[in-house]
Amino acid sequence: MRQVSVPVKTMRCNLIMTNKARSGIQEWAADEHAFFRMQDSYKVHIEKRPVNTHGNTPVSLYFDNVKNEALTGKLEGRVGVMECVLQTDGFLATGFYVRGTKVPVKTNRRLSVDLNFVTARNNGAGMPIQLHTSIRELPVAEERSEYVKKRISSWEGYLKIQERNADIADITAAFSKFIFNEDFNRLTLTGSNVKENEWNKLKGLSISIKGFQNDIGEVLKVDRAKKTIEIEMKPKLQEMARRNQWHPKLKEAVFSNFSTLSQIRRLRKGFEDLQNGLAANANLENILFEKRPTIQIANRQKGLEFHNRLNEFQQEAVIGAMSAEDLYVIQGPPGTGKTTVISEICQQNAKAGLRTLVASQSNLAVDNALSRLLSNKDIRILRFGRTESIEEEGKRFIEENVGQYWKDQTLNALQEEISAHPLKDKQLIDEIAHSKEQSESLQQKVAILEEKMERKKLAKIEFEERMKEIKELKKCIIQLKKEREELDKAHDDLQQIADECSNEIKQMEHFIDTNPTSEELLKNIERLRVEIEQTNLQIIYQQAVQESRNVEGLLIETRHAYQVAQSKVNRLEQFSSELHSITKFDLLKTLMYEYEITPSYMLEQQITNLDKLIETIISFADWGELNKRLLSAIGYIEGLLKKNHISLENVKSHVSSSGVVFDSTYSVKEIHQFIDSMKRLLTSGSANIERLEVYLEGLNVRKKFVWKQGAILQKAKSDSANMFMSIKAELTGQVTQEKLMREQSTNEWKNKGIIQSDELQQLQGKVAELHSRIDTLENIPSLQQLQVQLREKESTMLEWNKVKDTLAQYTAQLELKKNEFKTSSVQMDEILEKLEKNKQETKSVNSEGLEQEKQLKALEELLKQNPEEEREKTLMEIAKLEEKIVVTQQVKDRLPITQSLQNEWFTMLKEANDHDLDEIRKLYVRHANVIGTTCVASARKEFMDNYPIFDVVIIDEVSKATPPELLLPMLKGKKIILVGDHHQLPPLVGEDTLDETLKAILEESDSFEEKDELKKLLKESLFERLFKNLPKTNKTMLAIQYRMHANIMQTITPFYEEENYRLQCGLADSDALRDHLLDSHYVKRRDHLLWLDMPNEKQYFEERMKNGKSRFNQSELDTIRKVLMDLDRATEIAKNEGRLAEEERKSIGVISFYGEQVKRIDRLIQQETSFKHLNFRTGTVDKFQGMEMDVIILSMVRNNQDKSGDIGFANDYRRLNVALSRARELLILVGSANMFTTRAKQKDSREMYSRLLSTIKKQNGYRDQHGQEK
Repeated sequence: MRQVSVPVKTMRCNLIMTNKARSGIQEWAADEHAFFRMQDSYKVHIEKRPVNTHGNTPVSLYFDNVKNEALTGKLEGRVGVMECVLQTDGFLATGFYVRGTKVPVKTNRRLSVDLNFVTARNNGAGMPIQLHTSIRELPVAEERSEYVKKRISSWEGYLKIQERNADIADITAAFSKFIFNEDFNRLTLTGSNVKENEWNKLKGLSISIKGFQNDIGEVLKVDRAKKTIEIEMKPKLQEMARRNQWHPKLKEAVFSNFSTLSQIRRLRKGFEDLQNGLAANANLENILFEKRPTIQIANRQKGLEFHNRLNEFQQEAVIGAMSAEDLYVIQGPPGTGKTTVISEICQQNAKAGLRTLVASQSNLAVDNALSRLLSNKDIRILRFGRTESIEEEGKRFIEENVGQYWKDQTLNALQEEISAHPLKDKQLIDEIAHSKEQSESLQQKVAILEEKMERKKLAKIEFEERMKEIKELKKCIIQLKKEREELDKAHDDLQQIADECSNEIKQMEHFIDTNPTSEELLKNIERLRVEIEQTNLQIIYQQAVQESRNVEGLLIETRHAYQVAQSKVNRLEQFSSELHSITKFDLLKTLMYEYEITPSYMLEQQITNLDKLIETIISFADWGELNKRLLSAIGYIEGLLKKNHISLENVKSHVSSSGVVFDSTYSVKEIHQFIDSMKRLLTSGSANIERLEVYLEGLNVRKKFVWKQGAILQKAKSDSANMFMSIKAELTGQVTQEKLMREQSTNEWKNKGIIQSDELQQLQGKVAELHSRIDTLENIPSLQQLQVQLREKESTMLEWNKVKDTLAQYTAQLELKKNEFKTSSVQMDEILEKLEKNKQETKSVNSEGLEQEKQLKALEELLKQNPEEEREKTLMEIAKLEEKIVVTQQVKDRLPITQSLQNEWFTMLKEANDHDLDEIRKLYVRHANVIGTTCVASARKEFMDNYPIFDVVIIDEVSKATPPELLLPMLKGKKIILVGDHHQLPPLVGEDTLDETLKAILEESDSFEEKDELKKLLKESLFERLFKNLPKTNKTMLAIQYRMHANIMQTITPFYEEENYRLQCGLADSDALRDHLLDSHYVKRRDHLLWLDMPNEKQYFEERMKNGKSRFNQSELDTIRKVLMDLDRATEIAKNEGRLAEEERKSIGVISFYGEQVKRIDRLIQQETSFKHLNFRTGTVDKFQGMEMDVIILSMVRNNQDKSGDIGFANDYRRLNVALSRARELLILVGSANMFTTRAKQKDSREMYSRLLSTIKKQNGYRDQHGQEK
């Protein structure tokens, strides 16, 4: 989103008034006609509003309260606002009202334009198309404001951190008197009655004196013992004190955190300004909040003349920054020359007439950035801020000192000029003469160049001719090459034919020589044919003998089978004859067994069934005996009952009525037991009539059951007889059938024997016939041997026939092949002659071509020369010299006047009073083109009033400032250049980084919404997001570092590997330029990177402070003490041996991840008074960011074996990067390698420290705690 602009010219525009708008205007004029006649035109700023319900576009016209002088006078400096509706033929005014004097009129969402309003009816003015289009293209201000408000709300977390730390109650104290210093910029209160527990809280607080409305300054120092408080006075009160106008009546001071709260208010004001569209760069809100902001890509500037020596990456950064329209981002790893780049950009801006703001989170960074600009006379530096916070280099440029500084500088320059007055006339005469000589020399050069131009012209013609000749020669070369290739191919083909013929001839001749003649072969073949016939006959004989023997054996087997079959038939006949007389089943089974008769399946079943039936009949033998006993018992009981006159007919009914029930089935044993029990009853004498009736009925029931079994027995006997007859009949049929089959088989064996007997007679006859044809039967080989002999002889016969045929073929072809070989040889000789001729022609053409190209190269060199351009440059130089001669002559002619003025100006400056210096100061301040301040100070009212907008804003150390702090200077810049390194630590809040503070607040927060906002802040780094997402044209990384030895640099290069560039060492010779010159027990001259490894054992473990999170490690402190003493001795030896100057001290930085360890390091250094050759600086890694020393010792502290143990702060790769990049010459790590490479919980941390250890090991810097190499 960019502010729309139109050319600066007045445009006529139709204006239609509604009654409401007319009513508003009539408060200030008679009517609209009178109102708009106050000025010829009006400077207005048009703001677009959301489309209304009628689909119209409302706009607000803000009348400029500075440039509209007549209207401003009428409205008493206030801002007139006219509400309108945009129409195709002009504006329809719907209202007019007046707002306060401080209401912003110009924003980046409003269109600024000069308008001549035409209010007469039917005026035909309409609305210019350009104006209508520009208004249409404006953003809707309210929508953009809401967008920014919504996005910037996520930054509230940063302000909450500051508000959290600013929550300090006011402190009230009386004092006895106050004393000003001689400059009246500081005030000391004495005799203060501040409470003991409040003295430590005073530093940095704002102070106000009762009786005065505003605060008077800020506390710089306190001395509890002397009860004094030193205060930095505000500029306005300093001036009052100088004029003796400040006389407080009450001696009571109130100390408050007003400055911190004021700073928070400034930050919130920055939020509001961005929301209201008051950023100098209209695209700033997109830059801040869009993930991939749209940036206007500009053409790269070329031909910049650099004021500093810059490497390729620094040049790229400067060119990119000067070319950018909106934003440029520079990542500067440690020691890569960020300050040099900032200085160069400031000088380029000054040269281009641009005003630059250099801002940073700290005063030190601002003063470092400005320190390189002191020697440039074209740059007018102004340093804004609290004097006590500004470094010495920057104090000369604070507002109260710039007048004197400029006077001193100008007086020095004038003094040099006046001192040169006696020689000036002669210098100018010599300069004119020298310029004339140069001009004459250049005129001669022009003549020479014109001759070169003519030669070049001729050379061009010759060049074209030779090019044509070379082209023809190349065609000839191509043709010759083609011809040579064809000849080579033809020669190769003929050579192949000749080689093949030669090989075939040799093969034929060798075959003929090594084989018998045709006649010999025919004799051998005939002899072998006879042998084959005889062998065939022997094979047939042997086969016949073998076959005769086989048939004879078969005949014997057949006769035996016939006899067995006939014997079986006879046995079956005998069985049949005996079967008729068998009447017993057992005899039948015995007969079947004797004659080996196997029953069929069905017969087998019948036999089995009969066996079972017979068993049943046998089992019925006991039932007959039982029947007799039953009848006897029944007769006995009946007799007893009759004696007792009991009717037998009624017994059954008596028993049934008594309820006695009898079983339906019984076994023999059960019935016997029943009779026995009855017998025992009768003999016992206890039987009664009822029981006798029951027994009688029981015996009758059992008698019926026995008789039923008798009927079954009779049936079984009848069935068994029938079954026996059936089995005999079935068996007779089976035997008859088997006998018929046996008889058939006997006949078959008989017939087969007859056939075999006939075959045997025939074979015996064949053997006898073959016997007569064979010469002798003695030593005839076996059939197998004969078959092998036959195959061998047939194979030999085949081979001899093949040799015979091949011999005949070769004899016929040999002469033909010899003739073919001779023809090929003759043709090859002819081709060789042609190839030689082609070679000579090619050599000749190549020779001519080389000569032509040699001459062509000389012509090319001549044509490469640019005498035309050189002539133009020379003519321009001549023109400049002639102009210089004229100017110098004019200077010479005016010399007396100039010298008189210089003398007068020198006298005036020398005698300048305070008023003159004040006027000089005002002029200097008005025309200052490089202004330095901190981010927060850029939002102070006096700074805002004097410097609302800058052409370029450069913010250094971006990563160390929060986004709200960065916003304040960014609001002022038309173009913004950010310099930082997101691989170093984020801002510090007290002892912790911003990230760690945010995490602490996150843990304490109960608000879901607040937690969500804080998580977003942890996730997002403004600089990192911009650097990753901006196009290559708008960012670069400074990739050459000059601080540290190349070996030390290797420890931090992995942190920058994902960038487009890899970190490089810019030192030509690291060993020479970063030689620490020390040689001791712990450190050798060659060492630049060491790790003193503390064992992961209990005596070396870390300790934790009671009621605190900080830690210390006593064993590391002991080792560091030894190392420092060793380094002190080594420095003394280096001085004694002349390697170091006697007064020189080695700068040593001792740092740690933990504040408690740093306190103990400080105590160690203070207690040890023997360090005479070392200078020390200590601090946590976080507070050491931005510093550098010759030697750095890093105490790593963490060392434990707890399951829940970890390495705490050291997990953050950015903290490690800072720690490793502070040393110039020597870096020593003291800590447990096992703890950091193996026991750290996070995988990334283990890998990070393992990579570091690997780098150290490659340089042989891995040692134990005693300094011995591991």
